[in-house]
Amino acid sequence: MREIIDFLQGVREELKKVVWPSKELVIRASVAVIIFVLFFSLYLWIFDLIFVKIISLVFNKL
Repeated sequence: MREIIDFLQGVREELKKVVWPSKELVIRASVAVIIFVLFFSLYLWIFDLIFVKIISLVFNKL
């Protein structure tokens, strides 16, 4: 039981050393990730549309 208590105390001490990001930094990073995901999703959607069109043209000619 003592090992568990020592471990949890160690965890608490290490968490005190963590430098947490500011609220502004978290918001800016989150917005950047959301924008990246939206643009990448749009890119994949357009690529998929083009790819499906090309494949349908190839198979319709056969």
